[in-house]
Amino acid sequence: MNTPDAPGTPGPVFVPVLAPAPGAAADRLLRITPLADRVGLRIEGEIDYATLPALRRALAAMGGGSFIVDLSGLAFIDVGGLRALVTTAAALHDGGSGHVLTLRSAPWHVQRLLNLTGWHKAPGLHLHAPPPGPDPPGRAQKPPHRRMAPK
Repeated sequence: MNTPDAPGTPGPVFVPVLAPAPGAAADRLLRITPLADRVGLRIEGEIDYATLPALRRALAAMGGGSFIVDLSGLAFIDVGGLRALVTTAAALHDGGSGHVLTLRSAPWHVQRLLNLTGWHKAPGLHLHAPPPGPDPPGRAQKPPHRRMAPK
């Protein structure tokens, strides 16, 4: 998956990974590319059992220093994908190195899963969420429940 670094290019260079899920439509792809502005990866598409090996390879190829994973193009992630990110963060952090895995622009569903599982507190994991915006479709806030006065 690695290609030789171009002169003056910091960090590893990855060939985009396109991994269709078995029996899925062509739009179920995972694309992993290097970030242009920082050491890290941009992940677009879906992470599930079929694309998880490509994610693991890309994370392992990043080496042992701190890096960023931009999730702004992520449409879906299952618990296996989430676990791969969390265990990578923990491995970076082990030994008191202080290295971290920063999740940049994590969609609301990733933030919610991290909070529900408690993995948002995992050592070595830093969540850099996008600024608050409107709720995604279907997630509109309900008005607060009002108690009726007794008759």
